[in-house]
Amino acid sequence: MLRDLLEAQGFRVICVARGEEVFTHLPEADLVLLDAMLPGRDGWDICREIKQRYDQLLPVIMVTARTAPDDVVRTFDAGADDYVAKPFHVAELTARIESRLRVHRAERALRDAAEQLRALAEQNYALYQQASRDAEERQQLLKELDHRVRNNLAKITGLVAMARQRAPDGTAQAVIIALENRLHAFLMVHDVLRHQKYRGVPSKEIVERLAQRLRNAYKANGRIRLEVECDHAVLDEGAAVSVALALNELITNSLRHAFPDERVGTVSIRLARCGDEYWLDVRDDGVGMPAGVPYMTGSGRSILDAVVRGELGGQVEYLPTPAGTHVRLRFPYAPHSVPAQ
Repeated sequence: MLRDLLEAQGFRVICVARGEEVFTHLPEADLVLLDAMLPGRDGWDICREIKQRYDQLLPVIMVTARTAPDDVVRTFDAGADDYVAKPFHVAELTARIESRLRVHRAERALRDAAEQLRALAEQNYALYQQASRDAEERQQLLKELDHRVRNNLAKITGLVAMARQRAPDGTAQAVIIALENRLHAFLMVHDVLRHQKYRGVPSKEIVERLAQRLRNAYKANGRIRLEVECDHAVLDEGAAVSVALALNELITNSLRHAFPDERVGTVSIRLARCGDEYWLDVRDDGVGMPAGVPYMTGSGRSILDAVVRGELGGQVEYLPTPAGTHVRLRFPYAPHSVPAQ
């Protein structure tokens, strides 16, 4: 009779006479309706085995005339999701079945989604591990290339230093010193870039290190003061090399020519963003240049023009000043430079 009533509600019903027979039909079941008092094993025992050994999410509704508190507790302890007390109304039983089926479908959907997410997570983790291995290999290759480049630069710088020591005083030695300083500017940018793990070159560090090194190279520590003011900007490798080379020429020119006869003075360097440009100002309070005499000649001026106009896409300005000299390099903010975060 119950079977006919449930089928009339649209359910497909499989009936078994003994509790043990239920396990044969579990793979095709969406819900189990168990009588507590079955021949052989009782409904509580069958319910417990379904939940523990087959499918914890498969809904089980117990139908029982035993509704004492201890029996209700026993029903839920066995793992039942709900129970219906005899005698019952078919409408109530149908409502409880439909309610548990809705919950069951939602639980199944969540479980399927969780399994898909777990599979996706495993795939992503495998991809991450592979990417990590690839990144480690690339990093190792980068370190090897970095080591070779630095060694080659150091060897070249060493050879130039040897040539300087052997060269007689005068023009030849001055040319070698200028070349040595330019190589050191290259090497300095490379060292800073490596220290920053190739994430850009802080302009302030380049300016300060380069200015201090040149002052030491020209033995001007005791008489020439350096003033450095820089925005916290990060330059890409190309812009950093160009700025270092240009700055090397400007500072060298001031240290060599602005303070003859052991004069004391100041060299000021300022790098700041102005609108869509960077302005690099180098000024000194030295003797200045006579009227009509170019500020810089020879290879120094050629290098300055090449890196500022050719590499940085900027311009060189020679500004009037009451004393000494003042040179301003203007170059675009983008694409060569990146602001610090």
